[in-house]
Amino acid sequence: MTTGAYRVARAAGCLKATFAVAVGMNLAEALWDPAGAGWRAARAAASVLFTVALVAYLVLRVLRWRRARSEHP
Repeated sequence: MTTGAYRVARAAGCLKATFAVAVGMNLAEALWDPAGAGWRAARAAASVLFTVALVAYLVLRVLRWRRARSEHP
């Protein structure tokens, strides 16, 4: 596995993990009504982490795609 492929795979793993956390938090909120500053802070942190993981994954995929395209004319 090349370094680029490894980075994309690692970013995909982080994206999957943050997605699982977000889904778990949504499920917890659907079944139970958590409230308070701690819950709001956890939701904000999960949202930021998911957004960062998504952007990192997309950027790495685009960079890898562009590199592959420029290497094979």
